[in-house]
Amino acid sequence: MKGRRKGAVVSLLLALCLCLSGCGNTKIVLTTGLASDELFRIGEVSCGLPEALIYLLNQKGSYEEVYGIEMWEYDIGDMTMVDYVKNQVISERAQVKSMVLLAGEQEILLTEEETARAQKAAAEYFASLSPQEADVLKTDQEMVEAMYRDYCLAFKTYRQITEDVSIEISEDEARIILLQQMLLPEEHLAEELRERLEEGEDFGSLASNYSKLSQTTVSVARGDKSGEYEEVAFDLDNEEISRVFPGDGGYYILKCLDTYLEEESEANKVQVAQRQKTERFQGIYEDLMKDTLSEFQEKLWQEVRFADYEEVQTRSFFDVYQKYFGD
Repeated sequence: MKGRRKGAVVSLLLALCLCLSGCGNTKIVLTTGLASDELFRIGEVSCGLPEALIYLLNQKGSYEEVYGIEMWEYDIGDMTMVDYVKNQVISERAQVKSMVLLAGEQEILLTEEETARAQKAAAEYFASLSPQEADVLKTDQEMVEAMYRDYCLAFKTYRQITEDVSIEISEDEARIILLQQMLLPEEHLAEELRERLEEGEDFGSLASNYSKLSQTTVSVARGDKSGEYEEVAFDLDNEEISRVFPGDGGYYILKCLDTYLEEESEANKVQVAQRQKTERFQGIYEDLMKDTLSEFQEKLWQEVRFADYEEVQTRSFFDVYQKYFGD
C-alpha cells in the first residue's frame, strides 16, 4: 500500500516538473497587494492559501506514510525538510496554475465528461474530510472541484500541445552505435597506441592497461557526447579505428563495433520525438510566460507551520485524482 501510494504521488508530481524544467521566465514580484488569503497570482490565475494547504498537508501525509514522521527532523543542506517540501509545493502549484493560464491562451477546455469526473472526485475527497478538517482548511467541495479541474486541464494541455505535433525522426537522428573507447593522458602515447591497434593489437587489452576510462565498450546516441567525439564516432564504419583527437583532459581513440544497434535505435526514435515535442511545448510556454507578471505573498507562506494543522490527517487527494483521471 505504501509503495502504491508513493508511486501515485511521484508520477503525478514529476510529470509537470519534468516537462516544465527550464521554463522559468515569469516575472515574480513579492507583494502585499493580493487578498488576505490569496497566496499568489500568475497573470489572471490565482491560488488561495486554502488550496495550497490542501496540497501541502496531503504531501505531508503521503511522505509520512512512506518515511515516517521522523523525516521532518532532518535537513537538506541549509534547509529544513519542512521548508524543502513547502518550496516544492509552491513551485508545483505555480506550474499547475501556469498551465491553466496556457490552456486559456490555447483555448483548451475540459469536456463535460472530464468536468463530471472532477465533480465526482471532489465529492469523494471532500467526504473524506472531517468537519473539523474542512473548517481548519477553510475549504468546501467547490474549491476541491476547482483543484481537480486545474490538474486535469494542466495535463490535458501538455498532452494536447505535444501530441498534436507530427515529428518524423530519421534513422540517422535516432541511430545508436556501439564503440570501444580509450582516453589517454598524452598525445604521443595515444598516437603510439593507435599504431599498435592498426598492427592488430587488441583494443580492450590496451584500454585496460592505459585508458583513464573505467568503461571501454559503450553505446552512444546523438547528443550523448561532446561535438568532436560525436562527429568522429558517427563517421566511423564497422571495425574502423578513429584518429586521435582531444577531449576531456586527454586524447581519445575510438573503434566502432556496430554502426547501428537496431533495437536500441528504434526505441530511441520514440525518445527523440518526445524530446522534440517537449522542446516545442517549452517554446510555447516560455513565449506566454516571459511577459506574465506573477505576485507572491511570501510572508503568508512562511508563516505556515505544520504544528498549526496537527488535527488535519488528510492524505488521499492524490489517490482520488489517480482514481478518476489516472491512465
